[in-house]
Amino acid sequence: MNTIESIQKIYIDRALADSPMVRNIEERAPDRIVREYVNDPREILDRYVKGGDLVEKEDLLVYKFPGKFLSTCPGSDGMVCCQYFVINFGLGCLFDCHYCYLQSFLNNPLMTLYGNLDDLFAQVDAHTRGKNFQFRIGTGEYTDSLALEPLTGLSTLLVDYFAQHPNATLELKTKSDNVDNLLELDHRGKTVVAWSINPPELVEAVEPGTASLERRLAAAKKVQEAGYRLAFHLDPLIYYESGRGWERGYHELIEQVFDTIDPNHVAWISTGSFRFTADLKEAIQARFPEDRLTREGESILGADGKHRYFKTIRQDMFRSIKQKIESVDPKLFLYLCMETRRMWEDVFDFVPDSGKNLDALFEERRQFIDGVLGVPPLAGSKSGAGR
Repeated sequence: MNTIESIQKIYIDRALADSPMVRNIEERAPDRIVREYVNDPREILDRYVKGGDLVEKEDLLVYKFPGKFLSTCPGSDGMVCCQYFVINFGLGCLFDCHYCYLQSFLNNPLMTLYGNLDDLFAQVDAHTRGKNFQFRIGTGEYTDSLALEPLTGLSTLLVDYFAQHPNATLELKTKSDNVDNLLELDHRGKTVVAWSINPPELVEAVEPGTASLERRLAAAKKVQEAGYRLAFHLDPLIYYESGRGWERGYHELIEQVFDTIDPNHVAWISTGSFRFTADLKEAIQARFPEDRLTREGESILGADGKHRYFKTIRQDMFRSIKQKIESVDPKLFLYLCMETRRMWEDVFDFVPDSGKNLDALFEERRQFIDGVLGVPPLAGSKSGAGR
């Protein structure tokens, strides 16, 4: 697994010298990692852009971000979306998954973290406090939530903040096993720790640098024992016929998950098929000459500009996953990510009328798990699916 041992140099915005994240970095970074304080982070970014690399995974920039930290999940046109929000605390990832959309999304190759967390928390407060709505807010959209955790201690700061938040739940999404910092925190049931998972043969083939499936599940068991709720994302589902084939591979994956994890700790499970834009296809093939994801099989271009497997293939995969999960526990909450209303109807025999309608199902599951785990409501907590 790629770890902080891969990091060679950290540029630090001098304006953040006394920030909690930078203090954590100074305390935790091995002596061999060069730290350079800079007055103009933009100059550093421009230097790496001019270098011409698509991605840079050995250097890191920590700076004061002047923009918007909280946004809605970037769904696609014509797809059913839930009311999920994303905290943007950095950009770029230590891992190197072949299918990662960041390869065509990044406008600079340098991994970055935003150290002005007071501004982040202020923006979350302004958007969420006092609303009659249970917000789900994730951090794994533009970077892995825990890949750099041993260096930054960021999760400790986030979990402590959300533990005091009456109507927001944090989701930390990762392909790492960096959970040790989480185990002693008083999270109060307000954090969900989530893993993106695929069968071991796919982890080895297309998720280089990530923790093995066994290590991810061992980490999930640790946080379960620490009282956290969990989530799993079978996304992207990847169709393959070689070896044991996709259906056996994913069925055995689900069996392995629930041989390790108590279903009553699982807040939600998502599934979505492999999808890519023309720009992402170009980046994948340039960086991974032996790539088979975009060179084998046939796909169709959707209204949102993304290529997906043919509808019949996606339908068969989603139905098979659904049936397998229901065989474990029919109360588990499964949803489709970035899929059409037609696909929802074909797989689930219903279509969420709106994001609010889908969010009501998340809220129902949250309340069920709170009851099972005996999580008391915070003072001032409000529930409901309307804003």
